[in-house]
Amino acid sequence: MNMSNGRFLLIKAWSYILWADVDHVLGQLLVAELTNRIPVVYWPTHCMHNGYILTNGFELFFEPVSNYTIFDVAKPEYTYYPPIWDNDNLFIEDQNKETWVYRNIGDLLSSEANVVVADVYYNIHELIPFVKKNHPTYGMSAQQAYRYLFSKYIKLKSDIGSEVQIFYNSWLKGNHPILAVHVRRAAIDMIFDTRDPQKNGNQYWNKIYRKYKQIPKKKKKKLYRLFAKGKFKEPNLGYHKEIKKYIDKYNVKKIFLLTDCEDTLKEYKEKYGTMLVYTNCKRIKNEEPVYHMENPMVVRRRGIEIIKDAYIAAKCDFFIGNDFSNVSHGVTRIRDWADKNIKMMYWVFKKRKYPVNVMLVVKSDKPNIFIRAARRVKKIFSKFKMSKEARGDINAK
Repeated sequence: MNMSNGRFLLIKAWSYILWADVDHVLGQLLVAELTNRIPVVYWPTHCMHNGYILTNGFELFFEPVSNYTIFDVAKPEYTYYPPIWDNDNLFIEDQNKETWVYRNIGDLLSSEANVVVADVYYNIHELIPFVKKNHPTYGMSAQQAYRYLFSKYIKLKSDIGSEVQIFYNSWLKGNHPILAVHVRRAAIDMIFDTRDPQKNGNQYWNKIYRKYKQIPKKKKKKLYRLFAKGKFKEPNLGYHKEIKKYIDKYNVKKIFLLTDCEDTLKEYKEKYGTMLVYTNCKRIKNEEPVYHMENPMVVRRRGIEIIKDAYIAAKCDFFIGNDFSNVSHGVTRIRDWADKNIKMMYWVFKKRKYPVNVMLVVKSDKPNIFIRAARRVKKIFSKFKMSKEARGDINAK
């Protein structure tokens, strides 16, 4: 893909969250291969982890995926798809991209334009049906395809790679088996009520992965408990149980913790002591809002910290992650893991998965106050009826 064929796929940012956009890039790299296009990745300067002006955010962390830049595809003589684009507006954001107008996967794959702009998310599962027999990913599972693309295209900047290796050599090398654990900060302002799945939680199953926050009123929480309509599952329950399984089965010597939460780090330090290893990165408390640093140098530093943690985790022997986290899925794609060495955490209720770091309301086994009262009345009536029948038998005698 070094010589231009006049066919490019410009992969723009999708979510402006670093590992989510890496996931997006991987899917579009497959599209580039399926359509014989030269991929060009461009993350604009307003990406969450890009603090520089007039730079490509992707190339602050990774090597270019081809020898071409966005400047090479912005030419007056080129045609573009979707038709909203031209050589003058490629650098700006389409504020209406979530409407998915002109972004049908079939149209993107079949377009004859010189430049196709990819700024919406398609995962590998959706692209597998379009893979032909002559492509290397033909017959692969989605996970295998992700790993193939990651290995081929995603190359760390040398300074970040050096940081990863130095940390590993200093703190983990020679201490195998090592278990890496990724625990996301508890989303205490998000509640998933499984009693009405059609109304709550559908953002994880529709095509457009929008974030939806439901802030419950305190009265509602008390009402659930008073009337026993539902019971709560606290965020991130179950991690310690899974960790114990790995320690007991594989004699794990060190635990490498990836977390963005100070409270989680404190909890794990108290529980695992000298077994625990972690990097010195920015963390916040459960109740704090997500923190955005404004200093350009610091912003890139935060991105490096996120990438560094994931690559260190990939050097471990085992991994426990969050199945709803792009960071966790990134760890599973950096190298080829054995299935038994990975455990992805999530809530499951009635065959539907929910994020493990949110509060989950499920139907209680305990009947509500009205049902209990009705059963009590029925029980008293049954006793009275039996007593009356017994007296009738005695009188008959």
